[in-house]
Amino acid sequence: MKNKKWMVLLGCLLVLCFGLTACQSKPAEPQTVKVAALAGPTGMGMAEMIANGADLGTNVTTEFTVSSAPDQVTAGVISGDFQIAALPTNSAAVLYNKTEGKVILGAVNTLGVLYVVADQSEGIASIADLKGKTIVASGQGSTPEYVLNYLLAKNGLTPGVDVTINWVAEHSEAVTQLASGAATIAMIPEPFVTTIESKKANIVTAVDVTKAWADANNGSQLEMGCVVVNKEWAEANPKLVEKFMAAYEKSVKDVNDNPADGAKNIVTAGVMADATLAEKAIPNCNIVYISAADAKASLSSYYTILAGFDPKSIGGKVPGDDFYEIAK
Repeated sequence: MKNKKWMVLLGCLLVLCFGLTACQSKPAEPQTVKVAALAGPTGMGMAEMIANGADLGTNVTTEFTVSSAPDQVTAGVISGDFQIAALPTNSAAVLYNKTEGKVILGAVNTLGVLYVVADQSEGIASIADLKGKTIVASGQGSTPEYVLNYLLAKNGLTPGVDVTINWVAEHSEAVTQLASGAATIAMIPEPFVTTIESKKANIVTAVDVTKAWADANNGSQLEMGCVVVNKEWAEANPKLVEKFMAAYEKSVKDVNDNPADGAKNIVTAGVMADATLAEKAIPNCNIVYISAADAKASLSSYYTILAGFDPKSIGGKVPGDDFYEIAK
């Protein structure tokens, strides 16, 4: 009788063990994570992941798309074609408002990339030095204009009165005017700064706009690029989000720590076409990884300032606290 009981118990244990083994060995469902980035600084920190791939676990494939057209990326985020995207922070706010909170912040990936460059003979060393000067810039009606006007006002200058601003359609047009001598002062982003400084020795970086912003805002950072995540997907895949962000943080560190290899990956990824230019530009592109929680104070302040110029620039209103609540 005892032997029969032991045999029944042993059988039950074996069934239980086989059941647990079967559950543990069940493979994860295949999943493709679609990620979008823009060519230029906001995509540079992702270059290593794009060039070399990202290991996010068993049966997980990562598919990257690099685009030069912001509208294509934002449309893909709205439609759900992209689970993750690197975009300007004002575009992230527009998406948050347009989707009624279905897009959240993953991390800030780029601080300001704007600089005032000038002919050395102009003697420009600060925003205040622009008084009585003429500056060429692009980005009228968008964040570059708002940032410039805000900094001028903070330094007691009125745009159009104390400073003449000639707005052009493209950053490249500002570079062309500097190269020809038609302009001697311009506000342009990287990598255009590196481009003109390599072409014309007397054109130098006069004002780091990111530093000027921090000086005018008690140290609050100018956070201009970020990674956004589809909220529904993030809530369903918190561990996958965590793995992606960890890989992304490493990619950012590697680009900054080794610009030569970073530049090669940037070209391989299709983020920029010229490795030499990319390597020179990396140190001035302010590529960072700042978690959503750590970015919140500065980014909320930035959004509030943009809204003061034009609420439409951030989609109508400053994103709420839920914008910063990334799944973990």
